[in-house]
Amino acid sequence: MRILLVNAFHYLRGGVERTYLDESRWLSAAGHEVAHLAIQDPRNVASPGASHFAPAAEFGEAAPAARQIVQIPRVIWSAAAERAMDALLGEFHPDIAHLHAPSRYLTPSILRPLERERVPTVMTLHDFKPWCTNRILFAHGEPCERCKGGHHWHALATSCVQDSRAKSAVGMIEAYVHQSAGAYRHVKLWIAPSRFVYDKAVEFGVLPAALRVLPHGVEPPPADPEPGTFAPEEEPGPARAGTRSSGSGAPYALFTGRLSIEKGVRLLPEIARAIAPTRLVVAGEGPLAGVLADARERAPNLEPLGHVDDDELAAYRRSAAAVVVPSLFYEHFCYVAAEALLDERPVVAARIGAIPELIEHEVTGLLVRPGDAGAIAAALRRALDDAAALRWAKAGARRVREKSNPAAHLAGLLNIYRETIGRN
Repeated sequence: MRILLVNAFHYLRGGVERTYLDESRWLSAAGHEVAHLAIQDPRNVASPGASHFAPAAEFGEAAPAARQIVQIPRVIWSAAAERAMDALLGEFHPDIAHLHAPSRYLTPSILRPLERERVPTVMTLHDFKPWCTNRILFAHGEPCERCKGGHHWHALATSCVQDSRAKSAVGMIEAYVHQSAGAYRHVKLWIAPSRFVYDKAVEFGVLPAALRVLPHGVEPPPADPEPGTFAPEEEPGPARAGTRSSGSGAPYALFTGRLSIEKGVRLLPEIARAIAPTRLVVAGEGPLAGVLADARERAPNLEPLGHVDDDELAAYRRSAAAVVVPSLFYEHFCYVAAEALLDERPVVAARIGAIPELIEHEVTGLLVRPGDAGAIAAALRRALDDAAALRWAKAGARRVREKSNPAAHLAGLLNIYRETIGRN
């Protein structure tokens, strides 16, 4: 099968790219011919079609609002990305196109060439971008569905796009244009990585007949390392001045992920103080890194590491006494919980989004009310002290192996492709 995978970024940036790149690798290994479309970036991994990638762009938190306003035409409907897709389709004739998260970097303009060439198309719902201006149904510290039904003016009223009125105005215009143009009309099947996402998409108007549930595949850890065998004096990687204790051998809890409000990062200092003297190690980077750095005076057992590469992160995770997932927004799958469970680490997580599909309270981990730092800290102390925690972790590992087996994921994905091709 000739398969075109489409995503804004072609390097490992987060959970979206993990799925996109894993699927690319698994499809290629199974003998399928895979091409890609993304934006140009020096961090991109190799791709035979990289010469056709769309021009680079920047719409993240660091991008000034004035610059984004200048780029409004590209944000709303990228002619450059549409031309890139046209050029790619001139050389590569896919049997199926699979969109992941084209976002504002490519925009739904890339769907028009696929429609003109009658290329069957599916899209994974990594976020709620087709219906939500800021993609994640989250505003000002809590889930938000104000725009449901196409009422995107709420985005401007609440400044929900990066807390910026100007950026929210751009997002509002973008949403109304896409809605009026039927921007996603060529998507024949939507892939939901969890039952939660399936149900939420139905709430937003997607017909159940156009939705398929397919949990992300997660590769198990290497067979050699044993969980919990990492000694503090062997802490991986070079020491980071001012961020790491000298290595007492004491157990630690671990948070890993983007340091942003929706991930519950503002709760971490309070959680750390409540579980002291146990360390709360934080691996990741993002806009709230400064908040954690400032909090260390009040919570000296809080240890922000900054960016940690995959191998080092795996070592930290394997040796953590517990992993905490204090998310405030609707997680679509939750790789952090899945990977911790595969390492047989006890997980304490917020009861929100798709997380309860992995974490069943007192069966595969502990669930707490989102946003309750005290309850999270109490559950962490229990995970650290209760002998049942390791039993829950082992049960969680079995659940993830059953739910997210890469071979089963690939088989399910190919079935969705064949179904979509048949519908065309």
